Amino acid sequence: MPASVRRGPLRISYRATPTGARVLFAVPKSVGTAVVRNRARRRVREALRELAGDGTIVLADGEYRLGISSSLEGLSAAELRTTLGALLGDIR
Repeated sequence: MPASVRRGPLRISYRATPTGARVLFAVPKSVGTAVVRNRARRRVREALRELAGDGTIVLADGEYRLGISSSLEGLSAAELRTTLGALLGDIR
């Protein structure tokens, strides 16, 4: 299993821990102002909720560090869900 995978504007790193699944977000200041960074974080969080809600993904116990780059703004919600689903599929 790869420890880190990058796909488009997203990068995910995984570390196994016995404490349950936890997702950490890393959005650098180069992405934009606090408003832009928070919007990106909210969009990715919502995409994760949708993927988990319809059973597309089930996160194993561990820490998932999700890095977001500035090109996220150009993705639609459907493209973001597809990219995130493929990324999580690659890390498992």
